Amino acid sequence: MKFYKINFIFLLLFFLSCSSNEDKIIIHGKTMGTFYSVEINNIPKEYNNEFLKIEIEKTLVKVNKILSNWDENSEISLLNDNKSSLPIKLSKQLFETLEIANYINKNSNGYYDVTIDPIIELWGFGYKNKNEFKIPNNKKIQNVLKFVNQNKFLKLNKKTNEITKLNPNLRINLSSIGKGYGIDMIAKKIESLGISNYLINIGGDIFARGKNRNRKKWKIGIENPDLKDKMIKEVVSITDKGVATSGDYKNYFTKNKVRFSHLLNPKTGKPIKHKTKSVTVITNSATLADGFATAFLVMGRIKGIEISEKLNIPVLFIDEIKGNFVKFKNKNFEKLSKE
Repeated sequence: MKFYKINFIFLLLFFLSCSSNEDKIIIHGKTMGTFYSVEINNIPKEYNNEFLKIEIEKTLVKVNKILSNWDENSEISLLNDNKSSLPIKLSKQLFETLEIANYINKNSNGYYDVTIDPIIELWGFGYKNKNEFKIPNNKKIQNVLKFVNQNKFLKLNKKTNEITKLNPNLRINLSSIGKGYGIDMIAKKIESLGISNYLINIGGDIFARGKNRNRKKWKIGIENPDLKDKMIKEVVSITDKGVATSGDYKNYFTKNKVRFSHLLNPKTGKPIKHKTKSVTVITNSATLADGFATAFLVMGRIKGIEISEKLNIPVLFIDEIKGNFVKFKNKNFEKLSKE
């Protein structure tokens, strides 16, 4: 599974190499078009690196077979190709992911919308025509927007784990939530093995449980949203939390000296243009953090501060103002950063 949501989280005290000692192991590899790393402390004696890596990668394979738009035989791809107007039975995992997506959609006033897939493809940022960038005219955008409305066209039945596509051309893209869900599935797996002190990282999205090897909360550093200057802009200490950062500085194209971001507004069908360059979200799960990071970046700081405070979600916005990166914390993030 590949993703077009760029993350900039740098892990302090976290080493990307497979190593071990009596109390700690670090397992890493590749997944979803990026890397993963899992640090585990206080490991039960019956487990070793090889066993845990197999279990982690089995979990990631399963997540990809459900959520990856890049796999034409994945469950989400088969759902997208299904033009039926009748209820369609889903796996527990896909149904759960779509439930979370609906929650984020509702609580972001529609700035997060997983039915945006046709717009992503129209601009050339998707899995079908990767990097075949183009600037569609307004008529094409409006024609495609007719198929984009998660709240209107996507109906879930919790009792039966079924989805009804109220528009047969509805296509769902879970790139903005898949890494977070993969992290949460790894967390469930290793917790089922009796492990309670760990940090999981997929491409910059994180979930941390328990304590680090120093028996303290995990320290997470948030970098400057600039490829040339990777200085740490903020440090927070967390436990039992998911963290995700979304930014627009890396995946874009330029035409006639105009920059077009891969972050697309589902309301307009066009790339975002505001000053917010990155958003870091801290929630109780990596899945929610992943999705809300995208939602808040799409809407920008002004709307984002207001909505995030209503939802009591800690969020850090970094805006580019007159060539400088400026931090804006909502009240909940301010509290965390002082701990």
